[in-house]
Amino acid sequence: MEEKEIIELIRKLQADPILYFNTCLKIQNFGTGELIPFELNEVQGIMHSMMQRQLEEHQHVRMIVLKARRFGISTYVQGRYFRHAAMNRNKVVQITTHSKAATDVMFAMTRTMEQNLPKEVKPQLKYSGRRDLHWGSEDGGLNSSYSLSTVGGREVRGSKIDYLHCSEVASWTAGGEDYLLGLLNCVVQGFNTEAVIESTAQGVGGVFHDMYWDAAEGNSGWESVFFPWYIYSYYRKPFDSEEEKEKFKSELGQDKRYGGDAEKALLGISCEYDVGDDVKKFTLDLENLHWRRQCIKTQCQNDLRKFHQEFPTTAREAFVTTGRGVFDVDVLGKLILESQRLQRERPAEGFHIPVQSWKEKGGEKYIIEAMDEGGLQVWERPVPNREYRIGADVSEGIDVGRDTDWSVAVVLSAESMNEVAMLRVKIDPDLFAWQLASLGKWYNNAKLLVERNNHGLVTLKFLSDVHLYPDIYSEKILDERSSRSARKLGFHTTVKSKPLIIDYLKELIREDEINIKSPKVLDELQTFVNFPNGKMAAQSGSHDDCVMALAIACFGCKMFPASPEWSKSVNRRYMRPELRFFQPSSL
Repeated sequence: MEEKEIIELIRKLQADPILYFNTCLKIQNFGTGELIPFELNEVQGIMHSMMQRQLEEHQHVRMIVLKARRFGISTYVQGRYFRHAAMNRNKVVQITTHSKAATDVMFAMTRTMEQNLPKEVKPQLKYSGRRDLHWGSEDGGLNSSYSLSTVGGREVRGSKIDYLHCSEVASWTAGGEDYLLGLLNCVVQGFNTEAVIESTAQGVGGVFHDMYWDAAEGNSGWESVFFPWYIYSYYRKPFDSEEEKEKFKSELGQDKRYGGDAEKALLGISCEYDVGDDVKKFTLDLENLHWRRQCIKTQCQNDLRKFHQEFPTTAREAFVTTGRGVFDVDVLGKLILESQRLQRERPAEGFHIPVQSWKEKGGEKYIIEAMDEGGLQVWERPVPNREYRIGADVSEGIDVGRDTDWSVAVVLSAESMNEVAMLRVKIDPDLFAWQLASLGKWYNNAKLLVERNNHGLVTLKFLSDVHLYPDIYSEKILDERSSRSARKLGFHTTVKSKPLIIDYLKELIREDEINIKSPKVLDELQTFVNFPNGKMAAQSGSHDDCVMALAIACFGCKMFPASPEWSKSVNRRYMRPELRFFQPSSL
């Protein structure tokens, strides 16, 4: 090939990454081991389109990927970064994996790519190490490098990185969070830089879990991507006949080994991906479920939880907690699916509760504003003459990062035990009292059960003395010295009372007697575990504010069941207080 033709070929390859993959890179076939051209599968194609879209929109890529097994995401990122380094000057690629074995496998793949490059586009190596490729700097060489490492290995702080790939981050061992932070701080903050963090899930909690949900909720500069198992065409099993297909369909949901009713609920679940000029949609069908049954039997040893972790259907299902979990994982799985369905069909309304008042005719008006990003999520607005119970867990209110506790209030219908609303904010305890007063008054002057431990005392004092809230739960306390009893506002969480309310919540969940809608509550229920010392609390790196608020609200429903005569009670005059409600259009 003449020099002019080579220059034209290189120009085309620089402009078209797919052309470079197909014509220049060789990888091993997963089944046979033979060398084949690197042609993207459907999942790799979506990943490529999304990274190109982000690059065009933001001039850099920052992506965190939650995925099922064997999609080839790591292979795609390797190929993409190899092209960057082998075709551009002064580029540094860093790939870090969770284990030495994984690092060796990935570098072997990199060496295969390099050794099989067409000679016309093959840059000259300066040297090749055990886990490094360096292209020369003399005579107009690239002066680029491609390095792989294992988490916890050699120090990378102070290095310059243009393209970073962190693989299977959920499996990074102790110290992995600090190591990841060091790598991220090395990424050049400029145009045309890329960082991809990807992993299958390994339980709830930890840096990957937290980073993924921070991105999913729009609380970071990263874009979250979830790839469920059913979008890959390989994960399908055709039927031999229409009769077999119809028989399979009629038996859906009848075998508990495959999830019972949850299996049937999977049919028709879909997901979409914005790939720039188009939207790709995938829907789970009978052929997918046919393969799923086979996989559970042959690859997961009939362990449904293992399938959920390795081949998740939803992002929340991926983070499955095993072993020490307090609450029934299978029931939580059903609740998660139902929550996902509800969010698709009728998502929660967002509201904000300002801490301000207007003096009119000697009274205060409590405000609830419609606002998409508000801390109050509502699934059911107050229904006249219906009773509600509100459980509240109060935090210090200081926002010092993602590990800070939240102040949470969960609203339950006393009649049905349905979760109708949840307030989750970082706010001072006295201001949280204002929000609770507004929320309680809106829900027909609901009974408030506020944890009085620590900062809850401040909230209770303001509720009682400033807001004059009419229905606050109190406990009868016996003074051992004087043998006199007195009442104290609030619910006191102790080593004796906590197991009682948690065991009751555990029973409600197991017996399917409570309808939990909040994804945040469901997240925390999955990470609420038993410790060897007998304590029950959130596992390391997680929170239990929502769990405690829910448990206290359930206790309120048990101790104060809905009364048919409630509308005739002394509290009727408080049922519909003065409350100003702003629609979104008036904001």
